[in-house]
Amino acid sequence: MLFSVLLLMGNAQAQGYYVKPYAGLSYMNDVSATRQADNINIELEQGMVLGAAFGYRYNSKLAVELAWEYRSNESATQVGSTFYPEGNYASNSFFLNGIYFFDSWGKVTPYAGAGLGWLQEIDIDLELAGVETSYANSGNILYQGFVGLEYALAARWVLHTEFRHAGGKSGDLRNEAGADLLANLNYKPFTWQFGVKYLF
Repeated sequence: MLFSVLLLMGNAQAQGYYVKPYAGLSYMNDVSATRQADNINIELEQGMVLGAAFGYRYNSKLAVELAWEYRSNESATQVGSTFYPEGNYASNSFFLNGIYFFDSWGKVTPYAGAGLGWLQEIDIDLELAGVETSYANSGNILYQGFVGLEYALAARWVLHTEFRHAGGKSGDLRNEAGADLLANLNYKPFTWQFGVKYLF
């Protein structure tokens, strides 16, 4: 009987709404583009990710969540014969994710998921001698897949770590102060994140 009570308590805790703030490291491969007759090579450094999700867990196996994420990576960019030693490649995006939870190992629960996203804004700033040139775009579709681990701290508090890979086209980034653009940039970030989850 005690086992049955504990099982029912576990099922009750597995269901319901939750919030999940997180932070992490952003990794992106170097990208290339074109601007009129110029070839462009963008070298990207390790960056940071900030985000939060609001979700609903249907049972011990399935959940769905809406996530917001801001990402920023420092850059150095070669545009034709001109080198911009400083810059920033940043994005603001939203995802609708589906999550599947595997069987727990004690307090640890592995999971995997996938999502579709909307790139609300993406921009790159090129800096040279104190002068900044900005290119931006918005509205493109993203996809992502991820795996992670949750650790139950208490009845309503959970720690998590997660590895994600997203992809999509940033499209053509247009100069915010002019008519030229950076064409055909790829957007394929990797994320290693850590956060907490509170179950309502």
